[in-house]
Parts: sequence; structure tokens; C-alpha cells
Amino acid sequence: MTKSHSPNRRRVVAGLLSTPFLAGCAGQNMPSGAVASRRSSKSVALLLPLSGLRAALGQQMAKTVWLTEDLLGKGGKTEIVDAGESPASAAAAARKALSGGADVLVGPLFRNQTPAVVAEANGVPVLTMSNDTRLADQGAWVFGVTPAQSVETVIRYASDTNANRITMLESKSPLGARAQAALASRARSSGITALPVVSGDTPAGMMPDALLAAGGASMPDMIYIPTSGPAEINQAVAAVKAGVTTIGSLQWAGLPGDQLMRLNKACFTGPDPDRFNRLSAQVQQHLEEDMGVIAALAVDAVAAAQSLGTNTPVDGLLGRTRFRADRTCARDLAVLRIDGTSVQRVA
Repeated sequence: MTKSHSPNRRRVVAGLLSTPFLAGCAGQNMPSGAVASRRSSKSVALLLPLSGLRAALGQQMAKTVWLTEDLLGKGGKTEIVDAGESPASAAAAARKALSGGADVLVGPLFRNQTPAVVAEANGVPVLTMSNDTRLADQGAWVFGVTPAQSVETVIRYASDTNANRITMLESKSPLGARAQAALASRARSSGITALPVVSGDTPAGMMPDALLAAGGASMPDMIYIPTSGPAEINQAVAAVKAGVTTIGSLQWAGLPGDQLMRLNKACFTGPDPDRFNRLSAQVQQHLEEDMGVIAALAVDAVAAAQSLGTNTPVDGLLGRTRFRADRTCARDLAVLRIDGTSVQRVA
């Protein structure tokens, strides 16, 4: 991004707020079902939750997408439609976008809304930002960051660092179950030994003993921790102190700075630091907001919409992505290491 494309913050914000769907960004409630008036030159419509309980998240995604386009000097804007939070509101958003001539629908964000949008699209490509790959069987292109994508990165890093024995901290969440299944499968195909999991109920003070038990009386080379709750962070700190390479998922990228710095010497799968940090700084400068991973996902999804149906890779904020023939997405996440007060890319 060149300096000549960097817009004045007040001009960007004024431009966004002048469009009816983003009126809520000025502290007012956004009208349900509102549509951005400016059409994307690529006929892409972005379906976001601009009303309801997740409105703040949807608005941040919208502003980040439009700011990115301004920074790139694009003449047009992606059309953004309020998809609300229900399947019915998402279907209505799809109808509105299609009536405006959209030929690619990016979104919705939520898994339960996606089938309704696919049904309404009637063959128009739908790129959902959900991470549920089962939606591909229902006709959607799945662009969300999946547990398997983080696991792929973990296994690649384990192979590169000669970590031959890997365990995982048990998580009883659906995400954790999918991560555990992916880890067992990918480790087996890569010649890495997937050890028994460490119980998620293990107190942090007992982590060294639990790691020894998982490793069969010798420490594992690596432990993968797919979630980022307070207990998991304490357990991760204890695993690092026990001398085991500790790696988290993309969820760690959303941790507050003070919590992240507690994980000194741990790693996590994350965004491309150069691309992500560059845009994050622009968002902070022009919008005076922090850019989250979900907003970065929206930017990448809009960019990737044009590669649907091809194997053309797209370099994005969350790494290089490419679509498979089965409408799922491969994503090359980075491996980031926490060193003192900084985060460095190591793979």
C-alpha cells in the first residue's frame, strides 16, 4: 500500500457514515435490511450482521473492507447488505443483493444462516465465512478458518522442527473435538506419533505430571492447545515451563496483549504478520479501532471471491488460500512465537 493511497481518516469515516447502512457506526441503531448504495465493480455482495446482537462485529467487518478498498485506490465499493442473525434475515439479504445484480455472495458469517442463503442464491456462488466444512455438501464455498487448517499448520511445524511426539489439551467443545480428530489423522499421515490427550481438567500445577503421563513417562515434544480460555492459558504457561513446545490455534490471536505476553516462548498459528499488521495499523490510524481476525477474514473473503471454481491461490491477511474442487479451502497459516513483548514469525 503506497502512501499516495492512504486516505484522510475523516474523509474515510465520513464516506462510510454517509451510507445508510453504516449510520449505526455513529452511535445510532442501524436500520434492519439496509443496503449499501455503492456497488462493487466485481459484482460481489457481502452479507454481514449489521443489526442484532452481533451488529458491532458486522460493522467492524464492513468498515475494514471498505477502508481496504480505499487504501488500494479502488473506484468502486463492495456492496454490503444487512443479514441480521436469523436464517430468514439472511435469505432476505441474499434476495436484496441478487436483485441488485450481485453475482457472488460473500457470507453469511453464521453456520445456521448459510443453507438459507444457498437456497435463495439459486446457483449463484455463496462463499460462507462459517468454518463448518459440512456446508460444502449443501452447495456453499467454505472460507472460515477451520480447526483442520490450524492442525495442518501445527503438523507442518512439528515436522520442520523434528517434533515426533505430539499431544493435545483436551477440549470438550465442538471445535476441540474437530481439532482432535484432525490431529490424529494428520499426525498419522505425516509419520508423527499422536499421544493420548491431556485432560482439560488438569490443574496448571499438575501439567508436568500430565504431560509425562501422556508421553509414557517421557515428555512429549509438543502440545497443541486449540482453545484460549483462562484455564487453557494457565495450562499453556505451565506446559512452557515444563519444557514442552507449546502451540495454540488462531484463537490466541484474539487474546489481549497482557494475556498473550504471559505465554512467553509459546507459539500459535496466526495471520501473516506483515500483511495483518500493516492493515491493522491503517485501521487504527483511520478508524481509531483495533482490527480483529474476523474483520481480516472478511477482507480476505472479498478478495478470494473471484477465485471461486479455480485453484488460483490468493495471498491474504490470514495466509495464502486456495479452493479445492469440493468447495473447501486450504489455508497456509503462519506460526508465530511470543518472545518477551514481541511476536515473531518462525514458520
